[in-house]
Amino acid sequence: MQYYKNKATKYLSDEEIEKIEKAKDELYKERCRLSDQRRENNKILREEARFEHLVDVLKEHMELLSEIHLNDYNPISGSNNMSAVLQFSDWHGYKLVDNQWNFYNYDTMVQRANTIVDKTIQKCKLHKVNHLVVEINGDMIEGLIHVSSRTQAEEDVIQQILGVSELLAHCINKLKPHFNTIKVVTTLGNHGRLVANKTEVVTKENFEMLIPEFLKLRLGNSVPIIKSNGLDFVSYELNGDLICVAHGQNDKLTTVISDFAKMYKRVPKEVHLGHTHSYKDINDCDIFVTVNGCLEGSDDYAVSLRKITNPSQNLIIYDTDRCIYALKANN
Repeated sequence: MQYYKNKATKYLSDEEIEKIEKAKDELYKERCRLSDQRRENNKILREEARFEHLVDVLKEHMELLSEIHLNDYNPISGSNNMSAVLQFSDWHGYKLVDNQWNFYNYDTMVQRANTIVDKTIQKCKLHKVNHLVVEINGDMIEGLIHVSSRTQAEEDVIQQILGVSELLAHCINKLKPHFNTIKVVTTLGNHGRLVANKTEVVTKENFEMLIPEFLKLRLGNSVPIIKSNGLDFVSYELNGDLICVAHGQNDKLTTVISDFAKMYKRVPKEVHLGHTHSYKDINDCDIFVTVNGCLEGSDDYAVSLRKITNPSQNLIIYDTDRCIYALKANN
């Protein structure tokens, strides 16, 4: 073969040989580009196939659930067209905690979630709120990212999603008769990821992407849902202001305002986070960074850090004066 190449190039000028070599290089680069494109397309198709499979599994499990009677909206009389935000985050559904300061299991989660809903109705009636945004800020399930969490199969995480999503659906349905409108905003936490090693994780490979799918199937079109589309953050408009929502595992309190301002090319009015299991409300030049508490309460890890906090969830009411309640879940 080399003999024939040498014989062929014998009758070609150096310029012609150079053109042929460049053409070969361009052909090779084009093959590489097509290969990369095909690989990326296959990756997207794998992600879509995996998610569609999980949705199918979820639908199969949903067929076993009893029918839910959907409530109608019923505006509070005398309301002043005011809005409120209720933060749901860090429920860590199906986790078992049993220490000196806290006991938590599925039944405790149900009881605490209903306590938060009851207190939300009470406070919103007091302030005559008729528009509610329910933020689902992530880590609603315990997942399988820790060794202690990976003792059961993937179907068990589907059961976690099913149980927590059903509880969310009942909570939202319970709230409906007390408001004119309810909107749900969802994002993704870190406990729902499919891969335990956080250095290998792809954000959208997250079981919590199933939560809005479940709520849509369970609650119908009466409750609009804003999804983060596979990201751990999302934004929405409230009273003409930009509200940014994230779980918080990839954010720092000192830079989160500037980070989102750069991304959205607009300064947010507020940033709502979860993740750290500790309530905070920080005013930085009249831009608020609000961190939600957790429904779980102090687990063994928190106790080892000597951190004991009451389980709570945030309710932010936008009256003439902004009002925030850290609603305690255990009383």
